[in-house]
Amino acid sequence: MATGIYSRRRTIALMGIFALAFVSLTGRMGYLQLEMGNKLGDMGFRYRMRPTPIQADRGEILDRNGQPLLKNVVCESVYAQPILIKNKPAAASALSPILGMKADDLEARMSRPSFFEWLKRKVPPETRKQVAALGITGIGFAPEKCRQYPEGDLAVHLLGISNLDHQGIEGLDLWYNKSLSGVDGAIQCEYTARGLPMDGGDCKVMDGKPGLTLQTTVDVTLQRLLERAVERAALETKAKRVYMGVMQVKTGEMLSLAQWPKFDPLLGGNSDPQSRRLGPVVDTLPPGSIFKPVTATAVLNEGVINKDTVIPDAGCTTVSGWQICNWNHQPVGGPHIDRVMAGSSNVGFATLGMWLGRDRFYKYLDAFGFTQVTGVDLPGEALGQWIPKKSASDIDLAVQGFGQTLTVSPIQMLAAIGAIANDGKLMWPHFGKALLDSSGTVVQTIDPRVVRQVARPEVARYVQELMVGVVDTGTGRNARVPGYKIGGKTGTATKVIDGKLAQGKYIASFVGFAPYPNPELVVLISVDEPQGAYYGGQIAAPIFGELMGEVLGYLNVPRSNLPPPPSRPGEPPAPKSREKAFVPSIVNLPVAEADRVARAAGMELFVQGGGAYVTEQFPLAGTMAYRDGQMVANTDLPEPGEERVHVPPLAGKSLSEAAQALALRGLLMDAQGTGVVVKQQPEGGAILRKGTPVKVLLEPLPKR
Repeated sequence: MATGIYSRRRTIALMGIFALAFVSLTGRMGYLQLEMGNKLGDMGFRYRMRPTPIQADRGEILDRNGQPLLKNVVCESVYAQPILIKNKPAAASALSPILGMKADDLEARMSRPSFFEWLKRKVPPETRKQVAALGITGIGFAPEKCRQYPEGDLAVHLLGISNLDHQGIEGLDLWYNKSLSGVDGAIQCEYTARGLPMDGGDCKVMDGKPGLTLQTTVDVTLQRLLERAVERAALETKAKRVYMGVMQVKTGEMLSLAQWPKFDPLLGGNSDPQSRRLGPVVDTLPPGSIFKPVTATAVLNEGVINKDTVIPDAGCTTVSGWQICNWNHQPVGGPHIDRVMAGSSNVGFATLGMWLGRDRFYKYLDAFGFTQVTGVDLPGEALGQWIPKKSASDIDLAVQGFGQTLTVSPIQMLAAIGAIANDGKLMWPHFGKALLDSSGTVVQTIDPRVVRQVARPEVARYVQELMVGVVDTGTGRNARVPGYKIGGKTGTATKVIDGKLAQGKYIASFVGFAPYPNPELVVLISVDEPQGAYYGGQIAAPIFGELMGEVLGYLNVPRSNLPPPPSRPGEPPAPKSREKAFVPSIVNLPVAEADRVARAAGMELFVQGGGAYVTEQFPLAGTMAYRDGQMVANTDLPEPGEERVHVPPLAGKSLSEAAQALALRGLLMDAQGTGVVVKQQPEGGAILRKGTPVKVLLEPLPKR
């Protein structure tokens, strides 16, 4: 009896448990179906969807007039869906030669436990066609965006480059990366749990958001003018680097910035990193004499001197046991600041640096912005070096007073001279003008910004007048532009390498503004390590004059209604207009004959070196130059080069004919006598290294 009761109780208990489990399961199923059904369905759908990314349109970069400098084009990238590739080794072997990748690397990517793997990003159309022809299941193509340079390598350093992920990594493309970057989209399609495309499955496009477009202050036409001038300067002077920049005086807007050498933007990050350096921003160089207007502004603004103060210049002076000399060891300035500036007297400005004193000298280093970066909207801006204030002695003040032993970036120097041209008001140099949305509507303007007033307006205007004197009657006469008053300053600085002066390595420069009065533009030219002639007045000034003339003409700047510059004693009157002519060849000519040939071409000859014959010339023979300009003749013997050439036969040739024949082959001449060549050593047909002298004997033609 008890057993039956126990059995019935157990049966009822089990039935209760099953009933409870049934009710619980039914409730759970109802909850999942009714309460969670939509949510779980969405989750399942999302798990079945596999996205293929679509890069957003990156914002374009335009010039100030809306012309594209950097834009986007559609390109394609190769991807793999590992789960769909059946024979991975065979697929890797077939793709390897087409994609230029190792088969082992490709197979490793195809074997990863994922639904999507990039194989090769942004391939050329021909590569895409070859991959598609293989017909490998699981290998596909995704549309991406590539940067395109409509103007080729124009302004390439300024624009910069982006990486494979469409993010800026250099130049303006990096500085404004956040604004230029958009939000990526995607194509999402439905797949089975095995990773296979689902028959009848959904596909949808997730739209991205394009980035903003950057309108710059750059003028594409001026950029072309500048880059042409940069290339010409580099080729004619054989310089290591050349920098040029043009800035609006009143706003700080950079109209153009150029440098040499260039790089191919299509190579992107695979190009030489050194050639991609944005030199005017990331390099710091000794300014040399183009720093002298800063020292002049400081002493005048502080009342240390006035127009009538006598400034001694004996050609050389000794400071703390160190000798400081002018370029020719002769007096070139004095007695007043106008002639000290026009003659670019190192002795005079060394004296002014010491008269200014330590506290006031460093006060103006700060005021002109040399002790901090300018904040220009480009990455990697460098800060120069200077003798620390607390340890600066008289010799330090003297040498820094004429721009040596301290270094500044070209963009800092441009802004500082711009402050003088702007009546003492220092502006922020910048390249961004506005940010636009995809419809062209302005989202944000980038306004000019005054940094500080560095000097009284009347002082700045007087320094402008001093710089006009440099061009009218001083070392900058080669920078004259017909019809305009130009203010400027030449500079020749010895480079500093590893903290030491690098003898024989120079930076020739010129910085100036136009027109005067009321300057609108400031232009800087820096030629790093020119070969042969290296003085700023002979190299940078003529390039500046020609470039500034083109810039002023393009911008329709009204001509100056002022009298022509006065002539110095013994100097012919300044010409009313400047004619161009072909530069004659003077290499291998005796100095006196070279001077005669130069004058016959309407040019003044500037001789450097102690030799009897011209071994190098600037400008190069056959190029165009102004008739009233200067030619530079170097008479020092260079080291013979490694390249070997044949010696031409010279018998019967005149002195000038023999000189030119040898010059065309890079050979020098050691001539004796007058008339025509009767003997030479070595004979014609011999092989010599370039730069080797050939002895030539000339005798008068016999009388008939």
